Amino acid sequence: MPITRSAFQRYRLIDETISRYPRRFSKQRLFELCQEKCGIRSISSLEKDIQRMREDHEAPIEYDKRANGYYYSNPQFRLLSLMLSPDDMDALDYAREVLAATQGATVADELTNALQKVRQSLDIIREVKSDGSPANSRRIVYVEEKILGGNRQYVPMLIRAVNQNRQVAFRYLKHEDAVSMRTIAVTVKSKTSARPLPVMPERPKLRILHPILLREVADSWYVIGYDAASGGERTFALDRMSELELLDDPCDVPPAILTNVSELFEHIYGITDSHGPVEDIVLSFSPLFGRYVKSKPIHQTQEVLSDTPTECVVRLRLAPNRDLLMHLRSYGEHLTILQPASLVQEMKESLSATLARY
Repeated sequence: MPITRSAFQRYRLIDETISRYPRRFSKQRLFELCQEKCGIRSISSLEKDIQRMREDHEAPIEYDKRANGYYYSNPQFRLLSLMLSPDDMDALDYAREVLAATQGATVADELTNALQKVRQSLDIIREVKSDGSPANSRRIVYVEEKILGGNRQYVPMLIRAVNQNRQVAFRYLKHEDAVSMRTIAVTVKSKTSARPLPVMPERPKLRILHPILLREVADSWYVIGYDAASGGERTFALDRMSELELLDDPCDVPPAILTNVSELFEHIYGITDSHGPVEDIVLSFSPLFGRYVKSKPIHQTQEVLSDTPTECVVRLRLAPNRDLLMHLRSYGEHLTILQPASLVQEMKESLSATLARY
């Protein structure tokens, strides 16, 4: 059933509010929010909206009498994933923000490319489903199946926090704690191990962050922001975050930190930091891999210096880091690093250490 623009705005606010697990919002508090943001006039109107969300959009809205608040019985449910907005620009704004935070190319071009992929996917689905021939009894389309980074549902919340200049609170599991928990799981499952069980790590502590930007690397998401407790910028992986909540407190990022973070990721490959300066990185590829690199640039700063039948030479403007070195290693014998000398030496040492393991 089509909905009006005003109804969609109310539904979106209700969805956004009650999805803030584990918090519960009473009917009165939910009404006050809708009254302030959407101009709703009565609690009965709110009740009708909730009922329509349940009936028309299958929203699993429940009421917890003990906590005096509404919640989703399925914490993964999001209304916006099931319904189309009467104003598609709201959803496209989110898409533009994601692309702007993670891509170096023009946002409009990236968005157009993404929409084209959606249309192509729908065409493929229609083609596969429309034909009842025996060929459709077997799989005829194979695509790369990626393991996407966890907690991707946090991306819109963090984009909203950046846009609205709001701090966020969350709990964060450190790498060493994650390793300890995996070790515990393996030890418990092992019936022959005589070693004592490791000590269970404590619940991750609550962190407060002034978010600045988001970054997506290899299908995993990261948020970079100002950590007032340490006085510097910090990077957090979304797949190790939990209990994310938007706070009402405004962000207060020192100008120097804001400038540093904004400029840093213009010249960084991946997510790991670099303590070195931005340099000209000149790479020589074999003709075959040169074609790959030209069709899918390593970084938005890539520039082709020469392209001959024997080699393709490109230049990047980056601050070398671990992620870049790992990526360059993936080209194997098809790549020669020409400069800087420091990166050439790092590659030699990395390859030597690898060969020493065999």
